[in-house]
Amino acid sequence: MDGNKEIHRYVILSIIPGFGVVSRNRLINMCGNIEDCFERTVGELVHMDQKDEKKSRIGEKKLTIFSELRNSQHIIDNALRIVEACQDRGISIVTFGDHLYPQRFRNLSDMPVVLYVRGELKINQFQHSVGIIGARRCSREGKKSTIMRTEIEVQKGSAIVSGMAKGVDSYAHTAAIQNDGYTVAVLGSGPDICYPMEHEKLYEQIIRHGCILSEYPPGTQPRSYMFPRRNRLIAAASDEVYVIDVGRRSGTETTVESCHRYGRTVRYQMVSATI
Repeated sequence: MDGNKEIHRYVILSIIPGFGVVSRNRLINMCGNIEDCFERTVGELVHMDQKDEKKSRIGEKKLTIFSELRNSQHIIDNALRIVEACQDRGISIVTFGDHLYPQRFRNLSDMPVVLYVRGELKINQFQHSVGIIGARRCSREGKKSTIMRTEIEVQKGSAIVSGMAKGVDSYAHTAAIQNDGYTVAVLGSGPDICYPMEHEKLYEQIIRHGCILSEYPPGTQPRSYMFPRRNRLIAAASDEVYVIDVGRRSGTETTVESCHRYGRTVRYQMVSATI
């Protein structure tokens, strides 16, 4: 299949309403490739689905929704606009079928089938990947601990993953860059939206020394519900995650929960109280 057509179809799949990330992954795994997802009739898809274990079936209702909407001109046009916006803004579209798609995401049922990237997505080249997250208003000791941990991991050849938030996240990205390491910032917005805005300089540095990664198409403004979803990608992209300078009921809880779900190691580094 033509590469542009394949990407367009992946984007269509990713924006069909009522057909979530788990169903998208099951559909691709069931069909084997994106072409068969679009070429098979709804009857064929339902028949294939019924052969699976009951707990992993997509279901006739959702497959009917997909089959009807995959040919919707409105959705086709929206997908084309997303592709064109990415081309205009220097954003790469990495699909489930791409060799650049993170190997750590594969075999996880709730990973996006389309990723939007600014910079170079090279995480597959690293044998070890470390997530570093923590308090936004961290202490001086928390900042020091973050920098030291990042330096150690970069020296070991690890990729550094975080969320570009204030505090620990930004210190981890900055320390990785200053030590010639590779860093991935996972955003809860489109990849062309720098959030928080005051991290614009850091945002540009990350693009040069690593990549900005998002499951949301360009132009998507951050919303509160997007950050827990973002956090699952930080967990999935990491082999182990360091949680620095946070107490209970912090925003890192959703990342930790995802780590447990995906079998990632979580290490806590508690330091002095925040200031």
